[in-house]
Amino acid sequence: MGALPILAELPSGFLVVEDARGVCARRADLAEAFEAGGFGLDAGRELSKSDLYGRRELRELIVGDRRFVVRRYFHGGLLRWLTGERFRDPERPFRELVLAAELANRGFRTPAVVAARALSAGAGAWYLDVVSARVERSRDLGRVLAADLRGEVELAVRRRLFAAVGALIARLHAHGFVHADLTPRNLLASDDEPASEPWVLDLDRSTFVSELDRERAADNLRRLHRHVVRLATEGRARLLRTDLARFAKAYAPARAERRLLVRAILAGHRRSRGLHTTGWFLERHLGGRGADAR
Repeated sequence: MGALPILAELPSGFLVVEDARGVCARRADLAEAFEAGGFGLDAGRELSKSDLYGRRELRELIVGDRRFVVRRYFHGGLLRWLTGERFRDPERPFRELVLAAELANRGFRTPAVVAARALSAGAGAWYLDVVSARVERSRDLGRVLAADLRGEVELAVRRRLFAAVGALIARLHAHGFVHADLTPRNLLASDDEPASEPWVLDLDRSTFVSELDRERAADNLRRLHRHVVRLATEGRARLLRTDLARFAKAYAPARAERRLLVRAILAGHRRSRGLHTTGWFLERHLGGRGADAR
């Protein structure tokens, strides 16, 4: 295939290899080790299993004392029954690589994406992977809330964490950034500083927009709220009455704006509650995500 246009936007320091099997971009200082470890254009090379889980099982590469997480793209929702790991757009992992670099350049904590590839799956479809640096001594927000449910998180830390998440998303939105999958598993808290600004994970399909209007921002926030409510509904977290207020205050310090925000989030949740409850039921009973862990 011809060179993908997105490759022209890769940050400096990446090496690209391409042939009939697909295309692979790796950071130059890691390219040789990744090739030896199985992350190249040879689709038959099996990678080691990671002890982490995302939407599906993750793999890993180890270079010296550094560990890297390998994530294979997988369709969510009903599409997973039809297409599974096969995608039509080979540029997606490379766009995620570019986006992660831009987000980091703007001062946000997001794991460096150090490699990406698209392997031919035949019939115009592709298997897609990205490799990111592993953030050690950290847990995603879902696991922090599960630990809180077991009484393992101090109340003061819990309160500061909700505020930290609100402040982070406010800053993301101020930069015009919309996370396409804003859920607890994609916000990562440090074990050493659990109330510091979280890391942002899994940027696939996320984007910077020139002007982020209030409704789109509220819709992004409703997505996160919906998933936290789901954890509470399924008995995997506790949700206090003050949590949304603390989050909203950090996101929108002005009282009038904050009230509008909370109303928009709760109204949207009420409108879509039935649909999403049905979807969650089907996902639980027909198979779906692995355990949330980062």
